[in-house]
Amino acid sequence: MTARPPAGAVIVTGAGSGVGASTAVALAERGHRVVAAVHSLDRVAGLDALTVRSGAEIHVAELDVTDEASIAPFVDGVAARHGGLHAVVSNAGVTGVDTFENEDLASYRRMFEVNVFGPVKLLKSGLPHLRAAGGRFIAVGSVAGVLGLPFQEAYAGSKFALEGILEGFAPVARRVGVAVSVVEPGPIDTDAVRKTDWARVFAGAGPYERVLRQYVDNAAAGQGALPGLPAVQTADEVASAIADLLASDAPPFRCQTSAGARLLVARKLADVDGAAAAAVIGRWLDAAPPGPDE
Repeated sequence: MTARPPAGAVIVTGAGSGVGASTAVALAERGHRVVAAVHSLDRVAGLDALTVRSGAEIHVAELDVTDEASIAPFVDGVAARHGGLHAVVSNAGVTGVDTFENEDLASYRRMFEVNVFGPVKLLKSGLPHLRAAGGRFIAVGSVAGVLGLPFQEAYAGSKFALEGILEGFAPVARRVGVAVSVVEPGPIDTDAVRKTDWARVFAGAGPYERVLRQYVDNAAAGQGALPGLPAVQTADEVASAIADLLASDAPPFRCQTSAGARLLVARKLADVDGAAAAAVIGRWLDAAPPGPDE
């Protein structure tokens, strides 16, 4: 007989589509009481489609993770309505592609507001409830929080920052009964990736256009995964890894969602002088050498 999950709700942010929607459904199917926090109730088509298909029962509520004043009341309200708070899966995030020289600081601030300050405030607000429950906090990061990505410097910087904050706090949290983890997927096949306005990015690339086009061509040749990166995963595969992590009796701080992601992170963490990372990234930016028959 499968043991029932602990009492209390699980909040999943950014749950309107993609990994968030898949995670909300995966956890509900495993018996968790899930509160799917979405930025807007008008943008839940992905979640609706999954819940109809699975029959999962999920509570949906609006939450803007950049609205700092609303986060604590939201978390307190969820705990009050659902008999406590067992876990938070902080998935809400934004990404973007641009050249370093052209991307303005407003874009960096927006990226950090959503990807760093939102999760930090969410954890701060949830801690009293998570301590009481011996609960969990899981942040959906990326291998981009370990290995910098060209033309996505703001995104990678935000993921690095979040990992650094949580890595410092996780051992403290353990000693008051809360497990903090970061999930590190590689490339994921989602609508957010497919909707990049490449025409706009190329038009503004200026002296970087040739390098950017080579970068994009190399990614296309690898069906979305550049040389040295893990293979592209589906949102459902990442969600399954998150659900397994939440069910673990001894969750690690870092959890990669594929064997390829584990290998990449292991290599980066052993790269003392940064030469290996520079070599990998260089392969993404240069044309591949001709083969023997070319």
